[in-house]
Amino acid sequence: METAARWRTPSIILGVAVLAPLIAGQVLGWANWVTFPAVLAALALGALLVKQVLFRQEQRELRAAAARERVERAEQEPAPHAEHHVPAIPVDSAEPYYRFILACTVCWVPNAGVPQHGNLRGLAVHSILERARQVTVQGSPTDAAVVQTRLAAELGTMTADRSGQIVSWAENVTLTVPEEDARRLDRLTELRKEKQVRHQEQELEQRTRTYLAEDVLTDPGTAVVWWLARHPEQVREAADLIPTFAQLSAAVTKTEIAPQYAAERLDTERPALSAVGWPRLDAQSDEDRRALPRPESAEPLWPRGSRDHGDLDDIEDSSAR
Repeated sequence: METAARWRTPSIILGVAVLAPLIAGQVLGWANWVTFPAVLAALALGALLVKQVLFRQEQRELRAAAARERVERAEQEPAPHAEHHVPAIPVDSAEPYYRFILACTVCWVPNAGVPQHGNLRGLAVHSILERARQVTVQGSPTDAAVVQTRLAAELGTMTADRSGQIVSWAENVTLTVPEEDARRLDRLTELRKEKQVRHQEQELEQRTRTYLAEDVLTDPGTAVVWWLARHPEQVREAADLIPTFAQLSAAVTKTEIAPQYAAERLDTERPALSAVGWPRLDAQSDEDRRALPRPESAEPLWPRGSRDHGDLDDIEDSSAR
């Protein structure tokens, strides 16, 4: 649309430059050798006029663009504002006993046409804290860097407070967690991870127990099939393990071991003494031993009256009495 409007005047000039000599030649009865140079001269004159018209249009557009740029630059220049640095102020987090420490520069401009507050700085700080809390209560203290990015984007927007008396925003926003709380949170994170790992291990163990009790050790045959599925080349070993599987399945199902799987206990007799080369007395030799004469006056094995055996002498004296 702008291109058509720009070339409308040059098109009219060139059209007049071509048609005017032709019409004049027809009316005045010019010869062709006169009409043709007249058309060329008219086109040359029209080209000069078109050049001047385009130049003036371009200058007009440049002046309009410069004027618009000056207006936009004037509108973009920030109005003078007041600011106040907040070094450290606690704000709530998603964890009930842990809080962030917020530091920022609060900026504000009064809203014209509205009755002014007596303490614009306090009003601006209160507005920023309310906006900050809406973000921090949804963030975990363990993700302070992520919450800080969101908070800086939120507080950087110029927003009027609830009363409409000021427009406030914040710059140089930093969000931290106290060192002691950070250590506690790291410890809690490790404990949660360990708890999750233990829970998974217990769940795996529970599934393994259920699998063995309900699917494998229900009877010796099922246990043997399970063993062969895992060790298809150990057929002989599986046959040797049948009594063991029978005992395990009976223990799991709390039943008696089947008779065909019961382990046989051989009551082996003790070997005879002659079998190991020990001498053994028979009845005749015992009688011969009893018939052996005993000495009547046998000397005692120790002398009487010995100081070391005085107690025995006392016993003999008492028996003699």
